[in-house]
Amino acid sequence: MRTEPKQRSRSGRHPARAAGTALALALMTTVTAGCSTDAQAQHAVIATYHHVSESTPRSTSLTPDQLRTQLEYLRDNDFAVWPLDRVLAALQNQEDMPERVAALTFDDAYESIYTTGLPMLQEFGFPMTLFVSTQPIDDNQDGYLNWDQIRDMADAGVIIANHMVNHPHMIDALPDESNAERLQRLRDELLHAQQRIQDETGQNHKILAYPYGEFDNDISEMVADEGFIALAQNSGAVGYHSDFTALPRFPLAGFYADIETASTKLQALAFEIKVQEPRSPITDSRRPAVTLQLAGDFNVSQLGCYAGGEPLELEWIDRDAVHFSIQPAAGRTFDARRFGYICTAPKRGTNRYYWYNKFWTRPTPTNAD
Repeated sequence: MRTEPKQRSRSGRHPARAAGTALALALMTTVTAGCSTDAQAQHAVIATYHHVSESTPRSTSLTPDQLRTQLEYLRDNDFAVWPLDRVLAALQNQEDMPERVAALTFDDAYESIYTTGLPMLQEFGFPMTLFVSTQPIDDNQDGYLNWDQIRDMADAGVIIANHMVNHPHMIDALPDESNAERLQRLRDELLHAQQRIQDETGQNHKILAYPYGEFDNDISEMVADEGFIALAQNSGAVGYHSDFTALPRFPLAGFYADIETASTKLQALAFEIKVQEPRSPITDSRRPAVTLQLAGDFNVSQLGCYAGGEPLELEWIDRDAVHFSIQPAAGRTFDARRFGYICTAPKRGTNRYYWYNKFWTRPTPTNAD
């Protein structure tokens, strides 16, 4: 489901490199990447979870003990765990923020979020957001919460936000459906889900989590037109200059639930993305290319990009401006529907890493979930 490999946060190794692979330094000259401004110094991390259980699918689950360990890490390392709406407002308004800020989000409204996750977060005094796809709730589908339980969560201060009606692949058109018809269908579904949440809970937070993390440029434009902020599922931190129609979140379950992995991500920082071409994640290639320009307080010699744990060669357009292109080598291809390229660099004088994930979706008739 996710493309980022495990990383080793306490070693001298690059966090996005597969274990045992030495850090490849593109050039030995030390260059500070761009100008570090106060705006660039402000960051937060949004974590995403699904099941809190030992008996649900491993890829989207973490155990109660793993969740507790992550919450203890947040508490013991002086994180400010804020409600999601407060994080988003602070970033959009470029407010002063603590050094370490995190928001905790849970997708799909599974039972274990209410029975196990919520009581544990309440024990630590941490707020959370629940993203709800409304049709499974309206249908009283097994394994999901009901509206009474969701209202209990809302009354306890949980943000209840939009995950569409039917958890659709938003980028996929129906048979014989035009792009305009697809967008209208998605707009109707977005607004219907929002109305159901408001009717049942009284909340009207205009925050959408894209199902499967999938979106395209037309979708993000439609979401913005309706006044929503939108979150994806590709890894990365958020900052003042982030794209608020496609904010990254770190999945911290499954293979990424252990604290060695999670702690590096919780400490992550957001690059300023000055150029991202193409912006759209939609591709029909198994080895697409992307051109990036990154800024932050790091040395260019320590910047590395990876795909599937393997290093990518940076083709420099302007090294001083940290402007480059990356593409997997010929013969290195990706067959999954969703995959990504990760770029990281340590912040100067710290053990924290800037982190960016160029997310790709390759939707084909033979490549559905």
